[in-house]
Amino acid sequence: MTSVEGCKNKAYGHLAVMLLCFLLLSGCTNANRSNQAETDSTPDAVTATTAPEPTTTANDTDSATTVLVDQNQPAESDTQRTQLETPLITHGPITGNVSDTSALLWARANQPGTMQFELAETDDFAEPLAPITVEVAQSTDFTARASAEGLQPAQTYFYRVTLTVDDQTSEPVTGQFQTAPASDTAAPLSFVFSSCLGGQNLCRNPENGWPIFDAMADEEPDFFLFTGDTVYVDTACSGEDNVPGAEGPYTDLEGFRTRYRYHLEDAGYASFLAQTPVYVTWDDHEIINDFGGPAVSAINADLFTDGQQAFLEYWPVSTAVTGTGQIYRRASYGELADFFILDTRSYRDPNVAWDPDPNTLEPKTMLGPEQLAWLKAELADSQATWKFVVTSVPLSYPTGFPLPQVDGRDGWADYTEHSGYETELMELVFFLSQQDLANVVFLTGDTHWPFAISYDPDRNESIDLYEFGASPLSAITLEPPDPPDPSFNPTVLYAEGTFMGDLFNFGQIAIDDDGGLTFRVIDWQGGERYSLTLQPE
Repeated sequence: MTSVEGCKNKAYGHLAVMLLCFLLLSGCTNANRSNQAETDSTPDAVTATTAPEPTTTANDTDSATTVLVDQNQPAESDTQRTQLETPLITHGPITGNVSDTSALLWARANQPGTMQFELAETDDFAEPLAPITVEVAQSTDFTARASAEGLQPAQTYFYRVTLTVDDQTSEPVTGQFQTAPASDTAAPLSFVFSSCLGGQNLCRNPENGWPIFDAMADEEPDFFLFTGDTVYVDTACSGEDNVPGAEGPYTDLEGFRTRYRYHLEDAGYASFLAQTPVYVTWDDHEIINDFGGPAVSAINADLFTDGQQAFLEYWPVSTAVTGTGQIYRRASYGELADFFILDTRSYRDPNVAWDPDPNTLEPKTMLGPEQLAWLKAELADSQATWKFVVTSVPLSYPTGFPLPQVDGRDGWADYTEHSGYETELMELVFFLSQQDLANVVFLTGDTHWPFAISYDPDRNESIDLYEFGASPLSAITLEPPDPPDPSFNPTVLYAEGTFMGDLFNFGQIAIDDDGGLTFRVIDWQGGERYSLTLQPE
């Protein structure tokens, strides 16, 4: 989205408000932060991998904390130097991309060594499964992931992670997860989703960190769907209202790693991720505001590769194991739900380009031809009751900053501008209709307000699809524009937000045995703001 999103939808080009955001950015959220503080058997196969080898590596030393970085990098403390003498798991664990028979486990250590992941079906580890070992190296910032295969469907697993260096073994850190139900089982499920964490000077509060993750944990979700802007490497978090360590902004690999580590050092966030599996995609702020892979690579190839490497190092994304960098993928949860997790950044045409091209009439692409073909094939193949298309940017609400008429729209909608990516979206919507695919829901983020929209693109007075959005987790909040882009005949069922307010939020979706779906918006204090129940066709 943007580094100062407070201007782009509230003001629509009013320079006075944009200047206000820039001038007040470091202080405008103090009151909101004060409000938060006041409320306060062996598997068939087990494999292990480290993160993909980097394209750019830091100076080779025995310690991550002695790597030379930019002037914003926090200095190595005496405590950190002492910790290097003792093996430690410094960050994690995190479980990612859980399926009915597998899971991807992640953790980070403080130095090279052998990391061991041990799983069991009980928390006393009385009958542990075969351990998985991974060699940890500085080239991946001491992060490691282990792929556990041959697991049982719908089974709760506990795991512990240790690091051994020579004859010393660290204290274990523990996590847990439940595998998805078998593909032929219609089991109920519940999950949460949201985006935008640590933007616009709303990082970790010294008194209570990010309390929204306590509210998310209270929902006891089966998993968390993180729809992008997992970090804001392109903006700084400073001042007395933030825990030090995220000063930024960052433009290189070591800086990007700094922000990921900073986030994972929040106790509530770390605890939530240790107990709740996550499926994650990225948006723009993992690299730079409103970026597209080809465009930014043409200007600064290292910026894109460094941002991609840091994302793959610090999240358990299955395709990272292959080393391809592809993060779009399908995840299934029994008979009731399939998730098609998109990458809206790596392959997109420049935002500023017209759609379609006025000379060739070729449409712009956000997904790229291969991903679009993959999405169509996977949707047509899906037999799930509900089909969730996960896109980090919204369909009809306009995004793009500061001057979309000059810089182009960043989301699917063009909103009366010549940019946007509506032609490609129209192709996808037509495909859904052509294939008679029902019960399609788009899950989005990026807007900085929660919403629910129904669509009747053929205008036959029958709803063809829904879009549910939730954001921000902790970033500036905005007021929804009225109306959204009309191209696909949207009906706004719910939208709520105020400019620089405190509606930090997430979406929660529950599907019962019969396929009934309930979507709720929940705020950072655990209060329900909206609820909608749908029955499948």
